[in-house]
Amino acid sequence: MSEKRVLWRHVKYHWEIYLFVLPTLISIGLFIYYPAATGIYRSFFRWNGSDVVEPMGWGNYVDLTGSIEFWRSFKNAFLLGLWNIVKMVPPLIVAVCIHRCQSDRLRYLYRILFVIPMVIPPLVGALIWRSFFFEATSGYLNRMIESMNLAPLLHRLSPIFGWGDVFAEGSSVAWLGEPTLIMTACVIWGFPWVGSLAVLTHLAKLQNIGREVYEAAEIDGVTWWTKFTRIELPLITESIYIMLVFTIIGTITDAGIIFALAGWEGGPGGKVDVPALFMIRKAFIDQKMGYACAVGIVLSLIVLTLQKLSTLLTNWSQLRLLTRRILRSAAFVLGLLMFSQRFLPVIGFLIMIGLVPYRFLAEQALRLLKKLGLWNEAFFAARQRSPQAITEANWRRLEHPSYFLKLRLKNLAGTLGKHAAIWSVLAFAFLPLYLMIIVSFKTNTQFYQSPTTLTSPMHFNNWVEAWELLKPTIANSVFLSSGSTILMIFLALSSAYFFARLRMPMSGFLWNAILILMMLPMIANLVPLFRLLRDIGLLNTLTALILVGAAQGQITAIFMLRSFVKDVPNDLFEAAEIDGANHFQQLFRIVLPLSGPILGTVGVMHFMQQWNEFLLPLVVMRDHGRLPVMVQLIRMAGEYIKLWGPLMAGYALAALPIIILFIFSMKLFVRGMTEGATKG
Repeated sequence: MSEKRVLWRHVKYHWEIYLFVLPTLISIGLFIYYPAATGIYRSFFRWNGSDVVEPMGWGNYVDLTGSIEFWRSFKNAFLLGLWNIVKMVPPLIVAVCIHRCQSDRLRYLYRILFVIPMVIPPLVGALIWRSFFFEATSGYLNRMIESMNLAPLLHRLSPIFGWGDVFAEGSSVAWLGEPTLIMTACVIWGFPWVGSLAVLTHLAKLQNIGREVYEAAEIDGVTWWTKFTRIELPLITESIYIMLVFTIIGTITDAGIIFALAGWEGGPGGKVDVPALFMIRKAFIDQKMGYACAVGIVLSLIVLTLQKLSTLLTNWSQLRLLTRRILRSAAFVLGLLMFSQRFLPVIGFLIMIGLVPYRFLAEQALRLLKKLGLWNEAFFAARQRSPQAITEANWRRLEHPSYFLKLRLKNLAGTLGKHAAIWSVLAFAFLPLYLMIIVSFKTNTQFYQSPTTLTSPMHFNNWVEAWELLKPTIANSVFLSSGSTILMIFLALSSAYFFARLRMPMSGFLWNAILILMMLPMIANLVPLFRLLRDIGLLNTLTALILVGAAQGQITAIFMLRSFVKDVPNDLFEAAEIDGANHFQQLFRIVLPLSGPILGTVGVMHFMQQWNEFLLPLVVMRDHGRLPVMVQLIRMAGEYIKLWGPLMAGYALAALPIIILFIFSMKLFVRGMTEGATKG
């Protein structure tokens, strides 16, 4: 459906459609734009959040640029971002292996099996790793190193990774307490790093490849690697690139997982401190809220710059030659500065190497060889096989009696390797979930005696005790997640109708204002948002979390729903207008009944996001009786004396609703992503 343009003189006939977008404008203006504007204003003051307000001009920014602690946090974020890029490989391999399965039922089974461990809330996964794998006295990593005698090998690798002599002492290693090891711990947690969103996104893209393509490739004798590089990779390159950009930006703006693993200080000596955690610490611990606002502004500018660069790289072939040369030169200078100033020197060196114009140098070298008479065109042309010769060779190979036997053996080996890879990744993915379940039935004595196997008697009272501790917080999470989801769907669908139905005056400006918010890191507004909630009396209330969550969540939802509403046939709206239906009736009688699947997808995604949110509630909520479940888990994990059984039962109870919800809604995700992939 194409948007119908409405001129100013005709606005009086459609004025009520502005009411559809008005609640969205109020919510994002109050909870996003206003905090951003006040953050910019407060960044020029020395401000402690209450009574101390002293103009400083650019003083906060000058102090920030000279802060070694701040730039070290960015260095840590970029290092973690590079490792997160490496973590994108296992989901890609798993998605390709699942897609290459011949049976539709088997592919669906694998999706179900991967969904279960992958939708465990990230906080729960991080706390499980902190409790089980990184624990110094009885952690599974130390047990594995001791049982497999890996300490000598790790000690030899220490100079490469900068571990020092921690593996030479022969004692248990405190992974989260050693300054030289905590970065490694923050990298390896969550192994094998298979995320549900990445796997399902790749699978949705791969579904566009028909079986006949693979059959033709097998007749041509291509290898499994050629299938990947020539058939599958070109189709999913765009989604890989988009996820790559969001991975790097998400690492820079995220502070929750680092806080769960390393605490407010970013580990010993701030070895894994990141910019968002640095900002929160300056605001709520050091009471330097004006300084923290400056950090948020710088963080937003860096994220916007990265997103602009990603857009330029996506459209690189469409840029003018002069623009490309300027960008190459600027990137080379940046790499040179990083290398010379010892700020991520390896990355700076790789940037300089990657920007070398190899094609231009090769063309110049070829031209020089031709001038010197060292390039024999006839010789090299004779060595090239013609297309006709290649076709004849393929037919002769097909007529050979042993060809089909070799093909069957090759397919059998590929099938066995494919399923072995899938099941090995599944085993590692299910390991934290398995440990969480079996330990939830143990006492501390049983856990230390037999940490990896189920023991008798089984203590079901651990679950009862955990339920009593978490019951109020689970109720709080259900209330705020449901309330925020319902409000978000109402606001987003109304606004999507406004932007898709007609092209009203000012609609282009309003649409761009919403698109800008998709690029802004919401964590940067945390400090002025905290002050706003306190001023309007919403601090320490679930209402604040519902309103803020709905305001932030509807931005992406509007973008998704607008595309859906635009695809509704225009004949339906014209028929409704002939029958005298106004815009409210068209929304509720035409759009709403047709948008059930997409609303379900958007709603489930937002519900899960609100359920897993813990950083904003951790800052906003003070009353223990109003805490959501994720904040309560952090409190339970931070106790000095740990009862492993109730603690693991609590983790399981917090993850169980999300696992059940995602399993029952997985078809919505696959359907929505498949439709998006087909349109793209």
